[in-house]
Amino acid sequence: MKKINFIKMQSLGNDFVIIDHIKKSYKLNKNDIKKISDRNYGIGCDQVLILEKSNKKDIAFKYKIYNKDGSESGQCGNGAKCIAKYYFDKYGKYKKEIKIETITNRMVLYNNKNKSYKVDMGIPNFNSKEFISLKRFFIYKGKKYLYKTISIGNPHAVFIFKGIEKINLKHFSGQFNKKKYFKNGVNISLVENIKNNNWLARIYERGSGETKSCGSAACAISVCTKILSNSLLDNSYVHMYGGKAQVKWSGKELDSVYLIGTAEYVFKGTCTI
Repeated sequence: MKKINFIKMQSLGNDFVIIDHIKKSYKLNKNDIKKISDRNYGIGCDQVLILEKSNKKDIAFKYKIYNKDGSESGQCGNGAKCIAKYYFDKYGKYKKEIKIETITNRMVLYNNKNKSYKVDMGIPNFNSKEFISLKRFFIYKGKKYLYKTISIGNPHAVFIFKGIEKINLKHFSGQFNKKKYFKNGVNISLVENIKNNNWLARIYERGSGETKSCGSAACAISVCTKILSNSLLDNSYVHMYGGKAQVKWSGKELDSVYLIGTAEYVFKGTCTI
């Protein structure tokens, strides 16, 4: 039996269990992650986020992201806003920025003056090794859907069309992933234009299912729609079930994309595994 201290947090309705391993380490396996994530038998969350000590001087901590099914992810933007708030509150009230590291990349977290946080999500990658098909369309129920591929630390397929609310997203995503267009599955976004630089989106995250929001998906959507619409504005807004995400990207190939927003504590406690 293991007793584990945790903090439950959320950003845009995307909820997380935060476990701080920086000073005290717990050994968690795949089944532990599944149990913690379960909304009926555990704490319940979209993802479990673990902060671990880093031996690198310029890295504040290692950031591990686990999906409901126990698989590890390389990116989570809303989660990064949550751990930014947690870290700055507990370890660095007077710090303006820190660097952290995931299994796929490094990130920079900024502590803004207005109680919001800016996350450097890295440089968008349009040629990830996760993309193993040259096809850029998907036939679903006899209709052709075009999509764009992009990696923001994890792979995304972005579909832009009208009437996204009419789609059975779980079935659509399941059928798409059966095609094996991506090496290890993909995060899927269905996107519809609301008005200039504002987009309505539904998100299906690999390993977690449909979520109220997703930070890396918001970034993927903003980059793809900026390119397709030839927008000159740096900021765009992605409206998801959990709320509106602000994303900033210059449009330059080698510039990072930034996710900006707030995060909140929900509750803290101890669970026994």
